[in-house]
Amino acid sequence: MPYNVKMDWKQDDPVTEVDINRWEQGIADAHVIIDIVQPMVLNHETRIKALESSLANDLRDNLFSFDFSSTVGLNIEAGWVDQANAQLVMK
Repeated sequence: MPYNVKMDWKQDDPVTEVDINRWEQGIADAHVIIDIVQPMVLNHETRIKALESSLANDLRDNLFSFDFSSTVGLNIEAGWVDQANAQLVMK
């Protein structure tokens, strides 16, 4: 439901339950949208960082992005874990 803004408030206008409920619904609706959009923004941020990193390293092909929540049990044969930049660097 779209938020119904009231832009014609006067100094002595009473604030009613209807007004407060409208505000609260607007806040709740905004949080629903934030919850939907936030993961998309974070995904785009991750993808942009990967692209920036690959361009800085002159790597234009074979871009892979994996989410390793932990490196425990991961055997790296050629490369290293770059903890400072949260990256797995493979050669």
